[in-house]
Amino acid sequence: MEHYEAFLRSKNWLDIDLDSRYINVNHPYSILISEDEGQITLRGNTGFDNGQNGDEIFTFNSLKELQEWFENNIGE
Repeated sequence: MEHYEAFLRSKNWLDIDLDSRYINVNHPYSILISEDEGQITLRGNTGFDNGQNGDEIFTFNSLKELQEWFENNIGE
């Protein structure tokens, strides 16, 4: 999962609480890393819980999938 974390940090997504929930104040999403499942989940960020209870939008199983989503949807 280290590659996921480096990629997210390079896009200014931060894990403020150090609990594998990444947010970027410029986007309405949060990204949760599940090391046990080997997945990354994109969720809606409700604003006060950094996506813990937000609706699941996408699940990525590889760094390539996550990178493609960023390019196609965020333009980064």
